[in-house]
Amino acid sequence: MDEHAWWPTGVAQLSIEEAYEDGELRTLFGRTNVWDYRPYLTPSTWREPPGTGIVWGEWVSEISTVEVLFIDERGIVLLLNNSYQVDIQPFAVGDDVSRLSRYEPWRKALNNQPLHLPIGGWNVDGNDRILIYHYHPIISAINNQDQVMEMVRGLGALHSSLATFETPNTERRWNERLKSIEDVLKTKTMWRAPHSSSTVGLPRLHLSLDRVVEIDGVKRFVPLSRPLAEHLLCQSDRLPSLASLMLLERQWAVSEVLEEHHRQSLLQAWSDSCPSTWSSPSALSTVRGGAWVWRYHATLLELAQATAFGDENAVTRCKAWLQDVSRLQAHLGTLRMWKSGQWIGVTSLLVAFFSSRMDALSSTQSLLLTVLGGVIIVASNAIYRFKDPKPY
Repeated sequence: MDEHAWWPTGVAQLSIEEAYEDGELRTLFGRTNVWDYRPYLTPSTWREPPGTGIVWGEWVSEISTVEVLFIDERGIVLLLNNSYQVDIQPFAVGDDVSRLSRYEPWRKALNNQPLHLPIGGWNVDGNDRILIYHYHPIISAINNQDQVMEMVRGLGALHSSLATFETPNTERRWNERLKSIEDVLKTKTMWRAPHSSSTVGLPRLHLSLDRVVEIDGVKRFVPLSRPLAEHLLCQSDRLPSLASLMLLERQWAVSEVLEEHHRQSLLQAWSDSCPSTWSSPSALSTVRGGAWVWRYHATLLELAQATAFGDENAVTRCKAWLQDVSRLQAHLGTLRMWKSGQWIGVTSLLVAFFSSRMDALSSTQSLLLTVLGGVIIVASNAIYRFKDPKPY
């Protein structure tokens, strides 16, 4: 087990000990606070709750054993007394997880949904440091297609339960999010999308196909803290359910080569379990962003995280995927040209109307020009829709 797997070796500008001393992580991506979690690897530290910040929910104090289950780029996962799982987040990356339990309307909405919420924790300055869960063995669904589809349906159900808390399309912020990552990573790609009005923002859920538990025969996601790279590079935005789906798809693609039918099945499983407007033709239209712009977003986030943690294989994989973006955007540019044909048709209709009123054209000529304008409008829109790339 790599005890320093949580440390961003690819971008850190200080050693771990220097960061502990300063209380701050300085990286090529930006800065955030860091704290020394090591005392919590011994049972005695748990006897009293921390004296700073906010301790909420249940705090387990009668601890006799502390076992490190695993350490990864998301943090440190402990097992206390073989009864409690504890997620430790060494960096200040927000409180996206504890808010799901602490904010009562969200907690009630998520009740009986496939999500394993923490029962307590420790929060300092709006950042989760410790999250406590009832222990259930962590399993992975990533290598079984049926389980992947089950979890995707669960994702749709989770977001559907939060639909009453949706916020309107924040297209500008979503596009700025892409730009902020592109600028730092220097990807040589650029994508901005005019999202559909039915694409709405939702409370953030950071989920993984590798962090699943089974309780009473039901597989449930274990919510995760915001990835470090995303926290450093992006604002804390509400994103649509489709964005979360594409993050899971991207994760699945690491373990299996996905063909068109895989992506289609994934979208179908998700759309069957969420409001129909979220998967409407306009919401999934590639010209308006749809699934493909959120695949692009997921790849940028993976590239940022891989760069931060020095994962060269993942960096190579992401850059290879991004090379295809230019070809897709060239096709979308051609589509926009066809779309502009409708304005030629509208112009023809206006010319026909005013020419007829001014007796500049005969009635027959005006009628022919009107018909021509209508045909151009219909044909342009038909070609535009027919050539719109499939969302999968």
